[in-house]
Amino acid sequence: MKHKLLFGFAMLSCFAFAQTTFLPKVGINTNTGDAPYTIASGLIDGDALPDIIIGTNLGNTLEWYKNNGDNTFTIQPLISNTLDGIGGLALVDLNNDGFLDLLTTAYNNDSVAWYPNDGTGNFTTENIISNSILGASGFALGDINNDTFLDIAVTAYDGDEVVWFSGNGTGSFTLEANKIDDTLNAPGVVNMSDIDGDGDLDALVATAVYGGDVIEIFRNDLIPGGTVSFIKDATSVTTGKVGMFNATFEDLDGDANLDILATEVSYGGGPTGNLYWFEDNGSGFTETVFTTSIANPSVAQFRDLDNDGLNDIVLSSGKSNAGNDIVWFKNNGAGSFDSELVIDATQSQTFVYTITDFDMDGDLDIASCAYNQDDLNYFENQKIVLSVPNSELQAISIHPNPTKDILNFEGLNETIIVSVFDVLGKQVLEQKLHLGETLNVSQLTNGLYTIKINNKTSSKFLKE
Repeated sequence: MKHKLLFGFAMLSCFAFAQTTFLPKVGINTNTGDAPYTIASGLIDGDALPDIIIGTNLGNTLEWYKNNGDNTFTIQPLISNTLDGIGGLALVDLNNDGFLDLLTTAYNNDSVAWYPNDGTGNFTTENIISNSILGASGFALGDINNDTFLDIAVTAYDGDEVVWFSGNGTGSFTLEANKIDDTLNAPGVVNMSDIDGDGDLDALVATAVYGGDVIEIFRNDLIPGGTVSFIKDATSVTTGKVGMFNATFEDLDGDANLDILATEVSYGGGPTGNLYWFEDNGSGFTETVFTTSIANPSVAQFRDLDNDGLNDIVLSSGKSNAGNDIVWFKNNGAGSFDSELVIDATQSQTFVYTITDFDMDGDLDIASCAYNQDDLNYFENQKIVLSVPNSELQAISIHPNPTKDILNFEGLNETIIVSVFDVLGKQVLEQKLHLGETLNVSQLTNGLYTIKINNKTSSKFLKE
């Protein structure tokens, strides 16, 4: 199906502002495996359209959904697996063949496994990395030992430890786990980033005992120590929480220092949870609590929903039945966020979701799992550009999309500069266009590209 790319940009001294809205929920599959609990998106079958994979916690199914390019998705044959209690999932190239593989954790049989992708979406071989991670739950990826290959850190919720496995770039990992920590009770979340800027990855770990929970930082001593070992900070990021469900390193205020964005689901352990921002003040962390209608926050992500160059906060709910399920907070810069805006209030226990530009129209869409309803749902971002009084907003449509050779521009009333960038951000084409002129893209290789007008507005198109 061909689409038009819609641009709006202010001419000369005029200006505009953007408003992001989402269309109502569309069910991709209203009968997934029992209790969908993890989700990821990425280019699975080589067609430049982002697909979706989910894992179900009680049904133990791994399901991938092919993007048809018209805001619909088609479920493919189930991925055969031996997992029990699937709780973690990621799409990542583990064997360096250029295709996204599938990495999973399974709580009930203490397993970490991966499935190689042959490039067309066939995940036919199950490779068990370990089946001795007691209560395998959260995981993180990164080059922990600085050998240029991806490693995996995993939380053992029942084993009260966090471990990591060294990878060699071919999909093989060390048989024995390396220790990050064994002092915390019920660690459920681990994320990796270089929080101190010394050139190695540090670990952020959160617990979910549902009473007296903590967030801790473990600093990697690879640099300058010479070997990987993790030392817990003397001061905790926070203590006394009730069920930390999610915690990530993010620069929330744009000061180039990593903060921590975290959620406290408090599910079954207290009346309500919270969405937290922890800012490093040099001698500890200052806590900010966001005001939200979501009583049991589950996953918070930091993504730019309104294309203003600032990442916003998206939050989902772990609460059953009635209540808001997905909301977002617009980022105004310098650590200021608007009050929440509701994206959806029709699901039950929207523990997880994934954000990407599924329809390639230049804005980020959302796919979510409703745990209680066995639903996989889709929300299309309808970013609207509005003019302010006394301004002259020029709207431009670009078509067809996808295209084989020519892009047409409708709505031009002055000369513009069009720039085209590949998926790595490299500029591959730039041209001045006058009224009635087209852009020839036939010389570009097939794939997804970003197009900018006058270096101010942008969207995406597919060259096929």
